[in-house]
Amino acid sequence: MKNILFLLAIISVFFVSCDGKERVHKSNTQVLKEHKLLDSFSKVVKYFPEKYSENEIDTLFSNGHRIKIKSFTNMEDSYLNEFTNNNITYKHYYRDTKALITVTNNSMIFNKIIDKDFILNIDDTYKSFFNTSILQGVWLNEAESLNKKNISIDITFCKPETDWCEYFTLQIEANGNYKLENVTKE
Repeated sequence: MKNILFLLAIISVFFVSCDGKERVHKSNTQVLKEHKLLDSFSKVVKYFPEKYSENEIDTLFSNGHRIKIKSFTNMEDSYLNEFTNNNITYKHYYRDTKALITVTNNSMIFNKIIDKDFILNIDDTYKSFFNTSILQGVWLNEAESLNKKNISIDITFCKPETDWCEYFTLQIEANGNYKLENVTKE
């Protein structure tokens, strides 16, 4: 019984002496640095989208044109938006998207990947904008394509976390020639 009381006394002294008084005057940052945990609590890293994604659209017009648009995430290319708030560094990686457009009518008319390089090969004035933007979407403009002989594809590039976007229209003729125009509305 004496041993149990002695053991209980030692344990109670141990708990009373470990009340954290030495950490009262230290900041949370100092405590985290002492335990080498500061990096894990001071950075937040996110990827958009988190995983590979793919979307495919296949359309057949009454005039015989078949349009396939396959959009997919480029897992190797991204735009980094880094900022600090309340001593926490946020890193948001926005992965770019590419789109493979195939137009056929008994034979191949158009087969190209739409991305920043495709636009820059036509018009390099958007180079500074493309450094901080991603491909937001590529879609078939059915109304325009049905009203005209050309296939009309709408393309949007946007700067993440802003409202700044550039809108393009790609006109593909039946012979495979194409023309790109910026249709951004001010």
